[in-house]
Amino acid sequence: MSRKVEFVYLQQEDCIKAGGADMSGTMKATERSFFLHGKKDFILPGKPVIRWGGPETEETTGRIMSMPAYLGGEKYSKELKERGLIGPINTSGIKYIPSKPHNPKKYNLPRANAIIIINDPETLMPACIMDGTLVSAMRTGGASGVAAKYLANPDSKVMGLVGASVQGITQTLAIKEGVPTLEVCKVFDINRKTSEEFVEKMKKELDMEFVIVDSAEKAFRDSDVISTATMAKKPYVKGKWYKEGAFHCEISFWDTPPEALKVMDFVVVDDWYQVNHHGVDVSCRAVKEGVIPEEKIRGNLGEIVVGNKPGRQDKKEKIFFNPIGLGIHDLSEAHRVFENAVKMGIGRKLPLWEEPFLG
Repeated sequence: MSRKVEFVYLQQEDCIKAGGADMSGTMKATERSFFLHGKKDFILPGKPVIRWGGPETEETTGRIMSMPAYLGGEKYSKELKERGLIGPINTSGIKYIPSKPHNPKKYNLPRANAIIIINDPETLMPACIMDGTLVSAMRTGGASGVAAKYLANPDSKVMGLVGASVQGITQTLAIKEGVPTLEVCKVFDINRKTSEEFVEKMKKELDMEFVIVDSAEKAFRDSDVISTATMAKKPYVKGKWYKEGAFHCEISFWDTPPEALKVMDFVVVDDWYQVNHHGVDVSCRAVKEGVIPEEKIRGNLGEIVVGNKPGRQDKKEKIFFNPIGLGIHDLSEAHRVFENAVKMGIGRKLPLWEEPFLG
């Protein structure tokens, strides 16, 4: 009997054809992984990071992360269906994501690139090897969108965005999906041309008014929902910029100083263990430095999604969401794209071997 092993290979263009750029689908996949995280139907080791120096060098020299994960879901098939989410996953995978900050300017390449492997649940042989750069960008936006759905005021009208590159795009797409009442997006980027290109693109994508502002402060002031998605090396956010009831999603590391979290009613993360393991996010630093008590960390977003912890309870609450980014989100979104690709006949089948050499 032949022991040939094949896997589906999906390059980025294949992922796009299979719905990888559909934020509505990404949001469902990302909320699915938050839901299963809240139900504790996952395995998520602390992600190893290669750095050439301390944590601050990630924004200068670069880093390489490996993000293994397992997601189940079989026990919660009915609940997933009732919530309008995608069905169970019941398999494992890994994202390998190097990031080199000088790539865009020096080589005209993306800062980060990624490869995702999805395993066959029965044999643990690779079922799919795919581009993970698109998945990573989309699910990062998706996490913010899910957080905004549960934590922003449901009648929010104004969004402030700092950082208008790829992550700014996916943040805006997802947050608008999570908070459909948003009408205006104020955008600031240190490169005005980037803001202009962002506005031209997003006007075609979303029914919103886009306004370019000339400072981060103006993006923050009077905004109901805020997203910071930059490569800032030093904090610049001031606590006095937040309006009453503001929701801020911080996906960068250095935009917000620990002191600014003093004005927040509470902080939500995606996984407090993972945030502490990485040790860079502002919520972790704020607790370690004694700026805020650990009790101000309300918990993980998945706990709020499944109803084990309360989310927003008052329109006046200022809430800070500080995700590290979880491999379960990559796995959930990649699995969605992979399933679509198989149904649509997209991708190439490649052999791992015809016969195992050491079999």
